[in-house]
Amino acid sequence: MFRFHGRRAARRLLTTVVSAGAVLATMVALPAAATAAPQQAPTAPALAYSGSCPTAGVISQGYHDGHDGVDIANSRGTPIYAVGPGTVTHSGPAGGYGQWIRIRHTDGTVTEYGHMYHRDVSVGQTVTGGQRIALMGSEGQSTGPHLHFEVHPDGGFGFGANPVTYLSARGVGLPCTPGGGGGDGTSFPTWGSGVNIRAQATTNSSVTATLSGPTTVTVQCQKRGQMVHYGGYSNDAWSYLPDYGGYISNIFIDVSDAWLPGVPTC
Repeated sequence: MFRFHGRRAARRLLTTVVSAGAVLATMVALPAAATAAPQQAPTAPALAYSGSCPTAGVISQGYHDGHDGVDIANSRGTPIYAVGPGTVTHSGPAGGYGQWIRIRHTDGTVTEYGHMYHRDVSVGQTVTGGQRIALMGSEGQSTGPHLHFEVHPDGGFGFGANPVTYLSARGVGLPCTPGGGGGDGTSFPTWGSGVNIRAQATTNSSVTATLSGPTTVTVQCQKRGQMVHYGGYSNDAWSYLPDYGGYISNIFIDVSDAWLPGVPTC
């Protein structure tokens, strides 16, 4: 998904209106001399649910400071699934999304799905993990069919958390196969220090993580990208690392093959 200002502005407006309403309610309900009741201690959050794959496809854009979600691209009409049990809080038109769905889960977190052309669920409906909720589309500000997937651990409307980390904690790796959870991927050693993981297979895209030294990483898939020249080597192959939510040049994978054996194409 490409960043659009309408939804963010709407979130800020919603927050402002709610906050103003809360202040007004307090002014009306409490006499001038009254003091507010002591706040209750926050209750411990519920345990994270066991996750389900949101949709099949390839990662077309990862999570970074200008993109608070993950884009999973596939053909129009690809099913989209709830990643866990919960209640639908939003389902309908939404600015740059075209259409969106939000689900509040049993652990208090919220997941957000955008750009679908068809929705199967409505506000207030209870869903189960793995239940189909929509069909992939390219509605709103979009250049092709994909699911934009966000997570909000605090249940709010601010900048989302990393969906790769969120789903990994719930047993799902991206990309994934619906009904089969996330793929385990293949482990490879890296070499070098200060190696940047990028949101896209180019050196000018945002950094999602940095490897301080040689590290064993899980490679989910690989694809062709920008040609990289380093240490006397040249390679245009990049590998997607689901644990880091981005791509690493295959130059830094410590194997002799430029194209990793046994790893599928993204």
